[in-house]
Amino acid sequence: MSEPPVIGTAPNFKSLLRIVDLVAPTNRAVLICGPTGAGKEVIARLIHRLSSNPDTPFIDINCGSIPEHLIEAEFFGHTKGAFTGAVANRVGYFELAGAGTLFLDEIGELPLSLQPKLLRVLEMRTFRPVGSTEVRHFRGRIVAATHRDLQALVAGNTFREDLYYRLANFVLDIPGLDQRKEDIPALVSHFVSLQARQISFTAEAMEYLCQHAWPGNVRELRSLIDRLAVLSDTPRITTDVLTAFLAPSLPAFSLETLADELLKLKGGNKLEAAERLLIDRAMQLCGGNKSAAANLLGVGRKSVERRHAVREDKLTLAQRDLNQARSLVEQSAFSEAIPILERALETLVSVADQDEYRLLHFELHRLRGVSYRSIHGWLDVHAMHSYETALKLGYQLGDLVDLGSLLFGFWTAQLMSLQLGKARATAQEMLQRSQAGGNPNAIGEAHLAMANTLFWLGDNEEVLACLQRGDLLPENGDERIGAQGFDIVGLAMTLEGLTLFQTGSFRRARTTMEKLRLRGEREAALTFNRVISLQGAAWLACLFEDAAQLGPLATMLESIARIHGYAFYQGIGKFFIGQHLVFQDAFEEAEHHMHDGYENYMLRDGGKLFHSFQARKRGELLLLTGRAAESDALVSEALDIAIQSNERAYLVELQIAKARARQAMGDLSGAEGGLRNALSTAQVLGSVPPRIEAATCLAHLLRDSGRQPEALDIMKTALREVETDTPFPTLIRAWDIRHALEVFPGITEI
Repeated sequence: MSEPPVIGTAPNFKSLLRIVDLVAPTNRAVLICGPTGAGKEVIARLIHRLSSNPDTPFIDINCGSIPEHLIEAEFFGHTKGAFTGAVANRVGYFELAGAGTLFLDEIGELPLSLQPKLLRVLEMRTFRPVGSTEVRHFRGRIVAATHRDLQALVAGNTFREDLYYRLANFVLDIPGLDQRKEDIPALVSHFVSLQARQISFTAEAMEYLCQHAWPGNVRELRSLIDRLAVLSDTPRITTDVLTAFLAPSLPAFSLETLADELLKLKGGNKLEAAERLLIDRAMQLCGGNKSAAANLLGVGRKSVERRHAVREDKLTLAQRDLNQARSLVEQSAFSEAIPILERALETLVSVADQDEYRLLHFELHRLRGVSYRSIHGWLDVHAMHSYETALKLGYQLGDLVDLGSLLFGFWTAQLMSLQLGKARATAQEMLQRSQAGGNPNAIGEAHLAMANTLFWLGDNEEVLACLQRGDLLPENGDERIGAQGFDIVGLAMTLEGLTLFQTGSFRRARTTMEKLRLRGEREAALTFNRVISLQGAAWLACLFEDAAQLGPLATMLESIARIHGYAFYQGIGKFFIGQHLVFQDAFEEAEHHMHDGYENYMLRDGGKLFHSFQARKRGELLLLTGRAAESDALVSEALDIAIQSNERAYLVELQIAKARARQAMGDLSGAEGGLRNALSTAQVLGSVPPRIEAATCLAHLLRDSGRQPEALDIMKTALREVETDTPFPTLIRAWDIRHALEVFPGITEI
């Protein structure tokens, strides 16, 4: 079965596809909401196609089509004799899905009795077939869909609240066809191409289609094209032909239907929302004349004025909350800002949709995304929901808002999930928008995004040039708080130090580390900015294997991040504490800290970006404890991820770690090949430290196998470009030049 194409360029649909791109590579549950016929299954299949396991099964189930007494056996399978009619063992949908995607359509129809069992699968990742005591593992992913308001079902006690939040890791709202009418011509063209008999439409007929209400959404449009292709007397479709096949756009509403539609209005208070809708429409029809609107509504003028006054009061309160929250974000007080932002959004639930209100909503959601991201990490579901909402509003507002800064949130999610190609494209779009707008802060953020992406792509020379173009490395090193709520100069200095280290400018990298340490130790600085600087200083101290600096820096980073709730950075602190413990030969405790920091904090709250760095360091620890096979498995997996995602920042270090594990396992041929490959890769990337490390390890291997001249030549070549004034005590022990001089006396001639 060929996959259905995804067609649409409407701004709200493009926003949806942008979120799909971010969500698909994760393995978290997704809830797709939207009206019947809008294409929920098409989006579910797209998520599967863009996932990390696109070749695995896609199993789709309509939860409303299975009899309640059979649904458990259908989901989980059953054994022979488990119930009357169970004449053989049967595999259930969860097992059929394997490591693929299980699409639960119409999840709102799932019987309440089965919901706890589905919740258990989501929480424990295990299930038991009916009639069996054998526990089986679910390795796949759940994508659910519904046209119903699940939160209303939760309030009515017909859908479990805990299950809702398990399913709603990411919520995708699919617009109805009436909200993306600019996509109708492209959809029509596609559906016509599927017909055995080709038909065409006059311009008037196409305009008629674009003005239709489409209560059945895309499915109704496709059904119409199917009928026209078979039943129309002429292949040229005019408006006269359409009127014979298409119901009128504005059917008469019964009172029940009207009430049902009003109950679908957004907001918790449906009565208030319906009242607002009537008043706004009456004011619109009466050209803003309150007396005329009051007459149309059958109420007194004072009633209209009073309700407008209440709304203005709400706007004043919301604006006041926004100003307070913005001030807190600028002070990195994200935890304090969040409840104020939530309160303001709740205040605005029942206001109208004019641009002035959309603008307020836009800024509230943008700051909400910044705050949740800063506390819970780049892929936090609340942050992504706010960024998505803000982006939709931004497209509606057009030139009234700067979308370049908002794109920073999407860029971070792409970067942290290792979608580096998309991250680079988003950073490029940010650069274009910021340069067109001329806002210095936006220009700086865009250059920071591009430099960060280039670092992980291994383009070190361009990183430094990009930081300079963005004026991100001022001489005085002052903080620069942009729209993102953190010090972009501190992060730029971290990138500068890491890049200088990789290109062999060790003295300058060491100087940058000291600057970052001083910034991180300033108690007067904002806490989040201190955390960013401490992260950079600790990272460089780890690379320099400076145990005296790393211990205090890592401890301070972990402590400040823990106290202020910055979970992702708390994990980084834990990881570096573990690395410091390695230097103290406390291997068991070190392994615990490094594993806990990465798996339970960095990976959970941030994403996969640091996978290569942490795998290299944990792989070295496993080698030190004599577990070469475990080291090889860990590093091999990380290498596969790095190659698949084109992440090259620590690619050579992973190749070296794998070669060393092979050598420890007795595979000398594999080790030599791996080290030569690492050496050539380092030369291509211009990475000095791993080039010297690979050369040293390879020279040792060759010397031990009796190939002394070849070993000496390799060391000469590797060390020829090293700074002559490099401070020896700061170099990683694996490529300490003093040690090389002792092992290879002939090297002194260089």
